[in-house]
Amino acid sequence: MHGAMGDSAGLQFVSSYAFEAMQKVDVVRLAALSDPELRLLLPCLVRMALCAPADQSQSWAQDKKLILRLLSGVEAVNSIVALLSVDFHALEQDARKEQQLRHKAGGSNAESILVSQLQHGLTLEFEHSDPLRRLRLTLSELLAIMNKVQSKLPL
Repeated sequence: MHGAMGDSAGLQFVSSYAFEAMQKVDVVRLAALSDPELRLLLPCLVRMALCAPADQSQSWAQDKKLILRLLSGVEAVNSIVALLSVDFHALEQDARKEQQLRHKAGGSNAESILVSQLQHGLTLEFEHSDPLRRLRLTLSELLAIMNKVQSKLPL
């Protein structure tokens, strides 16, 4: 049943087999998932493995070790871990301040709370930045676009 799902390279949804394995934290079934199936579950698995558990039992400690072993071979995990470590509350506050600053400045890009001076072009800066800086660059660009769109609309 789940083999046919695993053959699909462009899997866009979680199979019922994978969902049930995740719901029951069945590490053996999770380990049997194909790469495309596992990829869809990566954010959940990373959080499960890295966040402090409510369950302090020995069986969970063993399951957690197996999940970590399962994740260790997946390259995208490091990116997910980096994103999970971002302080989104502080980022949101800075985005709100930037939004107010842009509104007061009439949409000019003269100052930015989210992004300090770019050393290179935006694309190159994005490619060479850590996840937090990438989020800040993206938010800054989105706010600039939103401001341009709003300034063209009649009030």
